[in-house]
Amino acid sequence: MQRRTGRISLIVLASAAVAAAIVLAAKVGAHLYYDPALWALAGWVIPPDLGIFLNAGDAVLHGRTPYRDVDAIGNHLGYVYPPLLAFVMIPLSILPAALASSIWALMTFAFVAWSLWLLGVRDWRCYPVALLWPFTREAVEFGAIGPLLLLIVAFLWRYRDSTWGAATATASAVAAKLFLWPLALWLAFTGRIRTAGLSIAVTFVLVFVPWIAIGLAGLRQYPALLQEVADQQDYRSYSVIALVRSLGGSSELAKVLSLLLGVALLALAFRAARNHATSLRDRDRISLGYVLAASLVLTPVVWPHYLVLLLAPLALARPRLSVLWLFVLAATVLYAFDWYRASPEGEARPVVVITVLVAIVFVGSLRPNGPKSVAK
Repeated sequence: MQRRTGRISLIVLASAAVAAAIVLAAKVGAHLYYDPALWALAGWVIPPDLGIFLNAGDAVLHGRTPYRDVDAIGNHLGYVYPPLLAFVMIPLSILPAALASSIWALMTFAFVAWSLWLLGVRDWRCYPVALLWPFTREAVEFGAIGPLLLLIVAFLWRYRDSTWGAATATASAVAAKLFLWPLALWLAFTGRIRTAGLSIAVTFVLVFVPWIAIGLAGLRQYPALLQEVADQQDYRSYSVIALVRSLGGSSELAKVLSLLLGVALLALAFRAARNHATSLRDRDRISLGYVLAASLVLTPVVWPHYLVLLLAPLALARPRLSVLWLFVLAATVLYAFDWYRASPEGEARPVVVITVLVAIVFVGSLRPNGPKSVAK
């Protein structure tokens, strides 16, 4: 027992030393080169999304609502997530903001690395490539939760045959970001009916218990808040709605096409889950990829940090470094031509370029490996 305790203490101390060394290196590097992600890691800036999360955590800690009045919200939406995330952020909200920024940046990178491990990636070359992906760097720059969502999806995959494990992972993903609700359908499509039902019940608990804890503040206005988010930001993001509108389509046409494409992808997920010409693992893997694609298609707002979810189908299909991994990394050069940025602001070129890139990675990741594939 003492030996195990000593070993754990040694691991904790070593991890803390490595983390401190990384932050110190970031501070040195930030003096030499301006990069928003590097500055966030150094604690020199408070990423905008993280600042919102920290304020929400502080609000619920002190018994205040994290939500703003929709009628007076203006262009600053503030906190727009279900309250669970605000409670999760309480430990960071009590720290100095600079320290919280460094810790969250380190955790963001750790979320990505841990996800790859859970998804079965053992090729060390994939890890630095994934950490340098433009979508990962975007998540660090803004302090966003895309990598945390990726980690939850990775846990869902790893524990997909555990009723409580899969249900809790699915519920956590939906309670953190509602657009991932199709994950519950994936459980049903793959024959995990009991787990799917349990995931819905746990989702209600994870969404409404934190809301009860803050006196149901903001609950009545929450649908209006989500609509306000869509109205203000759908054309500024990388969603299908933004794509159609940037190409000259109406808002109504964009919503219809988004819905039709999302339903088609869910139908393909169901078909893949029932395709007995492939292995059980391939059925689970391919249907999960279609469900993740449907989640991104159906949501009216898609920010770049959401696209780290591409790592899930990619890692499952290509656990060793391949062209698809480098293909996304190469997209970093698009910054130089202004073909990619945090928000396309309704311009067609960045939305088209990223849409094509994402589609190629999804298509390349959704090919069956053959009927004899049995790897975990």
